[in-house]
Amino acid sequence: MLKPLTNPYIILIITVIGIAIAIVGKNTFELFFVNITFLATIFLISLRDFDRHDRVYSKKRAKIVFVLISISFLFDSIFHFQWIPSFSAFFLATATVIKISVFGYEWFATVQALAHRQKVTSNIIILAIIAYLFIGIIWSFIYFMIWQIDPHSFKINDVREYQLQPWNLAMYFSLITLTTVGYGGIIPTGRWVMLLANFEAMAGAIFLTVIIARLVSLYGNLDN
Repeated sequence: MLKPLTNPYIILIITVIGIAIAIVGKNTFELFFVNITFLATIFLISLRDFDRHDRVYSKKRAKIVFVLISISFLFDSIFHFQWIPSFSAFFLATATVIKISVFGYEWFATVQALAHRQKVTSNIIILAIIAYLFIGIIWSFIYFMIWQIDPHSFKINDVREYQLQPWNLAMYFSLITLTTVGYGGIIPTGRWVMLLANFEAMAGAIFLTVIIARLVSLYGNLDN
């Protein structure tokens, strides 16, 4: 039963759908769908054990991830619906830290396993692509939190972009930074945001040149 659910192609499709809605979504309910999508993605990733042929189900790890995901979703709900306005910043920050921790842990475990792979299949290549997208997702969580706390940390050059939601802009800016395209529509003005953007660009470049390139090379040698 777990094998179809943890198929990397399915996880990639869910991840891409979440990213797309995060960029074009207009209301809070669409944002919740994005959160559910990303949290479902990370839960499915947690079901895979890269140290044992990607198919061993770790119940303990899955339970921990599920609890953290539930807390994160609850705190996100409290923040977005402003159920406790006086503590909204606390719930936003806590939810963000939990999501970064869970995504970061699973990303690191995935990359660590990918880096030691000697036999590469198409599924492994897809998992590497998902790990690359995770970098953009993780940084978008940080940008969104900063945007909510201090909107002046970013400068938007196109006035029409003010019609967009913070989560639209955070995801867009994160992916543009990750891929080092840098259209210039959104510019970080805060020192910490500038530092984060630099680290994201470097992380994306290093991941492509080290992990993806190595896996594609191994995959090509396998075909030959």
